[in-house]
Amino acid sequence: MRGLRIGLLIVIGTSSARADDADWRAQLSAAVERAIAQNPEIAAMEAGIAAAGHRAEQSMALPDPQLDLALKDFPVKDFSLSRDDFTMEVVGVQQTFPGAGKRPARRAAAEAELAGASAMHDLHRARLSASVADTFFSLGEIDSRIAIAEESRERLRRIAASASERYRVGQGVQADVLRASLEVTAAEEKLVALRGERRRAAARWNALQALPPGDPLVAVALPASEPSMAAVGDVRHEAELRSPAMAVAAASVRRAEEDLSLARLEGRLDFTASGYYAHRIDYEDLAGLGVSFNLPFLQGKRLREKQAEKSAELSGARANLETVRNGIRSEIEEAYADLERSIEQAGLYRSSILPQAETNVLAAQEAYTVGQVDFLTYLRAALDRDAYASELAVRRAAAWRATAALQAAAGLPSLPGVPGGEASHE
Repeated sequence: MRGLRIGLLIVIGTSSARADDADWRAQLSAAVERAIAQNPEIAAMEAGIAAAGHRAEQSMALPDPQLDLALKDFPVKDFSLSRDDFTMEVVGVQQTFPGAGKRPARRAAAEAELAGASAMHDLHRARLSASVADTFFSLGEIDSRIAIAEESRERLRRIAASASERYRVGQGVQADVLRASLEVTAAEEKLVALRGERRRAAARWNALQALPPGDPLVAVALPASEPSMAAVGDVRHEAELRSPAMAVAAASVRRAEEDLSLARLEGRLDFTASGYYAHRIDYEDLAGLGVSFNLPFLQGKRLREKQAEKSAELSGARANLETVRNGIRSEIEEAYADLERSIEQAGLYRSSILPQAETNVLAAQEAYTVGQVDFLTYLRAALDRDAYASELAVRRAAAWRATAALQAAAGLPSLPGVPGGEASHE
């Protein structure tokens, strides 16, 4: 199973990994660890787990014993503790003992609740880390697009300066100068939009880690390569076996089963043992022992309805388990489809589309220089090349964001920084 977990979603840290791969892994790992350590929801869940553990420890305890203090059979008129031989100062104790099997059933139900709380905690950590990773790769995409847009703006400025110079010496037309200036302005507007988008993503990034909203964030670089993929069937099988979401639903089924068992055990008699010691002033002291029983079988309808209630809850818990399983399968398929599509598209952009765009812009530049194509053809080639470079960054980020979505769907650690996920990036 460990070999499957290592290659579950992504393979990172191979012998050919670049220095920037180590950089992004360290940056993301630190952010995930910080989010898990500082997120208030994590702290609340850990407190809930501790509370569930204490409830489990209480479940085998007997009901509280009862101490009775009484003054019995004293005369109403002419009060005296010694005039009547029935007058007694009584001290009594009582202890109830639940019917056979009831305490172990309560213990099992409490342990099921504890298991569910622990699994929910694991699920929340995996999904929180996936949210951090998704935001990280979103920031990497935005930073890449900003860098491309800044390069594009500078290139357009040079093109605009060239068009102005050609117009000045009579080799160009004014429309070319105006169009080049317009594209420079459009590039500025695009940069403004991208920087605003980055501020929004940075605010989410800081909120996930419980950092101040305006805390500065260094530039984020996307990984140098795309993630690799395991077979979707292996991912789905591993998720159904180990997903915390499945564990939460299974714990609910177990809790419902124990509640039903406890409802069936309610028909068993509880008994209360009691004893007393009575002191009399002028007469011999007295003592007594007794045992009393409850009679639940006299409430047959209540017992039947209670069992029917718990049986219905068990049916609902089992149906919910199947719903969770189906949801995991669906989410994994969707995330895997996004991952596969994004990797294929990034490969096409990297190996074919972008090189062709580079060749096209070089050819257009040379042809424009010798007057074989007009200015707009050259300008469009340059803009297309920048647009394709930006699209490559989007596709690469989408592939890594799909790995985060796959982690959120499966609930299994696969990204740096997640507790239990270290094997995925050894």
